[in-house]
Order: sequence, then C-alpha cells, then structure tokens
Amino acid sequence: MAQKGPSRARRAVVARSALEGWLNTQQSPNTRAAYRSDLATFGNWCAPQGAIPLTADTAALVAFQAEREAAGDSASTLRRRWSALSSFYDFAVEHELRATNPAVGVARPKVVSGDPSPTVRLSEDAVATCRVLAAALDPRLEALVALLVCDGLKVAEALALDIGHVFGRSPTTTIVVRRRGQSKHVVLDPDSARAVRRCFGQRRSGPVFVSERTSKSDTPHRLTRFGADHLIRQLRTDDTTEQVTANALRRFHINSFHAGDSVLDDIRDRAGLADVRGVQRYIEAATADSDTEDGAPNDRS
Repeated sequence: MAQKGPSRARRAVVARSALEGWLNTQQSPNTRAAYRSDLATFGNWCAPQGAIPLTADTAALVAFQAEREAAGDSASTLRRRWSALSSFYDFAVEHELRATNPAVGVARPKVVSGDPSPTVRLSEDAVATCRVLAAALDPRLEALVALLVCDGLKVAEALALDIGHVFGRSPTTTIVVRRRGQSKHVVLDPDSARAVRRCFGQRRSGPVFVSERTSKSDTPHRLTRFGADHLIRQLRTDDTTEQVTANALRRFHINSFHAGDSVLDDIRDRAGLADVRGVQRYIEAATADSDTEDGAPNDRS
C-alpha cells in the first residue's frame, strides 16, 4: 500500500502533461477551450471510479457517451466530445503513453444531414493564388501549402517530418509519417516533393521545417504549430473574406479527390482520417456550399 500513492501521483502527472501537450497541438484557442472542457467532463465522470482519462478503456468511453446522450447533449456536442477523446488518444499512442486508441472502432454519433464541416471552402483559383503567394513569401510556406493541398497531410504530420524521412527524387519521392502509432509511407505529389526539397535546401539532417530563430551555428529548431499558423495567416485570396487555414487547404484536397471519383476509404487513408465519416463531412459541406449563394460558412475550427 505504501507504493500505491506515489504510483497514482506519477500517473496523474503524466496524464496532465499529456493533456497539455495534446491541447498545444490544437490550432484554434476556441478548439482548445472546448476540448479542455470535454476532457474535464470525461475526467469528472471517471473520477468516482478511481480512473483517469489517459488510461480509460473502450467500455468506459461507450458508457460515458451513453450517459451524455441521456443527459441531453446535442449530436454536435457528442461528436465534438468523441473527436476530442479520439484525438487525445491518438496523441497518447503517438507519444507511447498507451498502446492503442480505445476510441477506434466504436460507433460515433451520426452526422446529421445538412450539418457539414464549418471549414471555409476555397475555390481552385483561390488555392492557386495561395500557392503562388506562398512560393513568393517563404519556402517553408510553399512546402507546407503543397503538402496540405496536394497530399492531404495534417499540419502536425508535416511539421514532424525530418530530412531523414524523405526518400527518393521527383517524380517519385516518399516520406514517412506517423499515424495512429504506426509508420506510413506516403508518395508525394511531384510539386510537393520539389517544394519540400527547396525548403530544406542543402541541409542533410534535422527537421524539414525549421523556426526562424534558428541561426547558422545553432541546432535547427523545429517549426512549431504556432509558427506554421503564423505563416499560413499571410495567405490571402480574392474570392473570400475568410481567413485561409490549414483545415481549408486540406478540405480542398479531400474534395478534389472526391470530385475525381476516388473511393471514400482511399480519401480517408490519404488524409489520415480515422473514419470515412470525417471525409463525408467535408464532402457534404462542399455540396451544401454549391447550393447556396452566400458562399462558404465560417471556419470555426
């Protein structure tokens, strides 16, 4: 019994550290606040059972969802809570804090028809403008936009790339990314491959994307999510007043492949999404946009 207290205390410290680390990967302050609230709600549900969210199992998630449904949570709130939990466990698996994501394979609340992703929709002309502007502004921005638009990578996946993760030469260049705790090889679009190599230039090791605070004599500092967001905020287009975001650029990738009659599972795999329902939200949003005169909805992510 004497060792039980310290062990529990250490687990709590690891859990808090994991939570803060995961929250820091979220782009939007509003998303961080909502996700923090969702994990706190789940933590309060776990506490009477002597458990913590980091070590919860699938049965606990299912029971939690059932209780929140009975408490009257809306479908959108339930989907957000599930998204928060699944993302948190993906982070935990990636950082070897647990072996598996207990949210994988569990039926999520259904997406209601007419409730598409709120991410702003960019036209082909707008994306072309973004890519030209990115190339003129910063090689890092050019490469980041290309990876989002042409290859559907998540920002976190792009920022985690090391030069040692890039293999081959255009037109066949492959990178290795981590998805749900496993290494995955991704063949880059030729434009992306060229942009990535321009980004790291003559360097032979270290991160592909480096921070501006890295000097020639310093060990390269990896570009942070905050730094990436700062770069992307420099992008502007003529056909929308909405801020261009990483999610909007990835949404363009998803809808472009859907327009080319790609199978949903193939699109899901390319974009690194856990479920085809995530793909369907983006696709339904595109359909909803085409039926309105007001253009794309606001990006609240």
